[in-house]
Amino acid sequence: MRRKRRVPVLAIILIAIGVVLLFVAGGLFLATQMRYHQAQESYEELESYTVESDMGDGVPSVDFDALSAINSDIVGWIYIPGTPVNYPVVQTDDNTTYLKQLFDGTPNDSGAIFMDMANTPPGMYDQQTTLYGHHTYDGTMFQVVDNSTDQAEFDKIQTAYYITRSATFVMTPLLTAQVEDTYIQARQPNFLGEGESLTAYLEDMLAQAKAQAPDAAERIEDAEQVMSLVTCAGEIIPRTTRAVMVLSVDQIVAHGV
Repeated sequence: MRRKRRVPVLAIILIAIGVVLLFVAGGLFLATQMRYHQAQESYEELESYTVESDMGDGVPSVDFDALSAINSDIVGWIYIPGTPVNYPVVQTDDNTTYLKQLFDGTPNDSGAIFMDMANTPPGMYDQQTTLYGHHTYDGTMFQVVDNSTDQAEFDKIQTAYYITRSATFVMTPLLTAQVEDTYIQARQPNFLGEGESLTAYLEDMLAQAKAQAPDAAERIEDAEQVMSLVTCAGEIIPRTTRAVMVLSVDQIVAHGV
């Protein structure tokens, strides 16, 4: 009679470890999807506090009083037509609170869109207003910013709107650059020091741009104020680079005028 071959103990252990890792990976994936779903539901509910204004392109008119009752940290609303970006913007005295907290205070890794702590609220007072959002894998939050490092994706975005209680800022993408997370100029509110200027900063960003508007160089010369949208760049974790989409202000529409 033939002897039955014994499966080596090491092979059994490796198979068992593989099965366990598959279960762990599956559990992590499901947990991530559940967090994404929770965040998406939360932010979709917040859209009920907006109605379409008469500006066209689906621009929301925001009920800031109602939203402030939910979270007094609200300073504005960011909307980019044709993308998932349609979110309230918050600000605190740090740049960490809303990395893992939704607008309504629910703990969630999707976080919230928040303004840099150094900016003057509600934004658009400084030469550069910087907003941060996570690069999520479900296409929400600021993933579109990292996608716009591709010129074809950049070209799809024609207009963006930043809405405050007093005004709506109509903006156009100028460029998207990929910079190291140590590049502090991407979050610098004003360029008023010796040898500094907003123009020089934007020219430096243009030199690093992955995608840009055809008239970017000309518009930089005239730019007096920009908004920069910042998120993690790339798919490999840990991410040490940031994608920065710089928007120039084309028009300011005062509310109630």
